Amino acid sequence: MTTATAMKYSSIKRAKSRSKAIHVALIAVSCLLAVVFAFPLYWLLRGAFVSHSEILARPPVFFPKEPGIENFRLGLERIQFLRQLWNSVSIVVPYVIGTVLTTSFAGYAFAKLRFPLRGMWFVLVISSMMLPSAVTLLPQFSLYTSLGLAGKPALIIPAFFCAGGNAYFVFLLRQFFMTIPVELSEAAKIDGAGHFRIYSRIMLPLIRPAMIVVALFSFINCWNEFFYTMIYLKTEADYTLPMGLYIVNGMRIRTMSRSWPLHWSSPLPAWCFS
Repeated sequence: MTTATAMKYSSIKRAKSRSKAIHVALIAVSCLLAVVFAFPLYWLLRGAFVSHSEILARPPVFFPKEPGIENFRLGLERIQFLRQLWNSVSIVVPYVIGTVLTTSFAGYAFAKLRFPLRGMWFVLVISSMMLPSAVTLLPQFSLYTSLGLAGKPALIIPAFFCAGGNAYFVFLLRQFFMTIPVELSEAAKIDGAGHFRIYSRIMLPLIRPAMIVVALFSFINCWNEFFYTMIYLKTEADYTLPMGLYIVNGMRIRTMSRSWPLHWSSPLPAWCFS
């Protein structure tokens, strides 16, 4: 009995030793992969703080000898950074608010209200996801031009009211609304609550995670929007930050040999605000 117990204890000890060795090996491999994947990011970050001579040094300089922020100062001077940052914020905030409000209204209507041809209207909304944006570009441009909004900051007004055109967000919120038991709405109606009160006091708090997702995705989509801003905004003073960073990136062709550090530092603001 003693021999069997000793053999069992020995096998358990060997198994623990093997498990510990495998665990240490996995940690070592994970650390190695982390270094491999993080090195390009470090190299770009290093290039943003070094001088032109250190960028082209052979052999490469892995640690800056005299780091500085001169490259960022040059970047801020070449584009109207603060102005373009404000332009981006002034467009993104109304767009996000409009998207969350209009898509939640539509999602609630399709999930909880009963009206004629509800299924057909929902199919039409979902079908709009198959419509390329290029198809609506010319009519939108003609409409905004006739209203005198093209190339003006007032363009954010139709962005606010038309933000709910994203059919995917309508579908997403509708599915969340449908998971809420109908008994909650019926109890609220018995207490005298109308549809807006039910929507604002009962439904919205229950779908807060979905609304956060909609807000985040709409923020990213609007902030990174380049095609429409390039068409509608005419002057550099009205450009958004992605447009300004594109201008800095375009300088590479003309000033490649003189401003390497500037181009190495230009992607960093894009990561911070994208």
